[in-house]
Amino acid sequence: MSKHLFLVALVAVSISLSAQTKKGKKTEEPVVPTETSRPSIDTILGFAMYDGMTPFEAVDYQLPHESETDPVTGKKTIFKEVKRSNDSIRKAFRIAYKKRNNTFYVRTKRPTKEGDKMKLCINVVSKDTNLLYCMVDSVMKDPEFNKVLFQQQKGDTTYILLYVYAFSKLGGNCNGEKEAKLFFARWNTVEGRAIWKNKYINSCAKTITNMTKTPIEQWDGKSKLVVEYHRGNFYEIAFDPEHPELGIQNNKESGKTASE
Repeated sequence: MSKHLFLVALVAVSISLSAQTKKGKKTEEPVVPTETSRPSIDTILGFAMYDGMTPFEAVDYQLPHESETDPVTGKKTIFKEVKRSNDSIRKAFRIAYKKRNNTFYVRTKRPTKEGDKMKLCINVVSKDTNLLYCMVDSVMKDPEFNKVLFQQQKGDTTYILLYVYAFSKLGGNCNGEKEAKLFFARWNTVEGRAIWKNKYINSCAKTITNMTKTPIEQWDGKSKLVVEYHRGNFYEIAFDPEHPELGIQNNKESGKTASE
């Protein structure tokens, strides 16, 4: 952002605050990005998300100015056409934002400033409620495939089983290889909180090989899901759709070795 545009933005924000103060409205100091601020890669309708800003503040910050005040006379000119256009953009943004929040997705959120870490973010939806869960994942990035394998609501709790297939972060022998995980969430939709559990079932980085005979993404969601994988020894985990409250269950180690 150039110094000229940055100063113009500061003046516009100051004018807006003055106008609202005269009307007796209580307003909080808006967040204004510094010259070194970097927008988040995660955007909606092409609007960058700057650090500390809400999505709606970010949109207002980047829209064309709706008025101009003469620095000499103090006379304020309102650009009605610009305001109408901005209002239309704001409306479209609100609709798109609501739609996105009510859409299941799994994506990688890259760091926007020094000290941040890359995160894997999952947005789950139950009716008109959504929950965004982001975790620092040292192995997975840029999901290639993801699917809600199972979702059921009992009272205030929604049980969700997810399958995520993504690229490995590591280079070397794992460059271009894939990682696979099962995620289970026990989500209280009323309180807006969830307990998450996950299991690697295939990983170049962690030397795990999926040995399940039937592709997991083809599971019917009705029978018991049994997943087998090799990690030095053979292991087996299971999910029972008739008892989702049990989550992903660890069966005992089969006792077989790699040589067997």
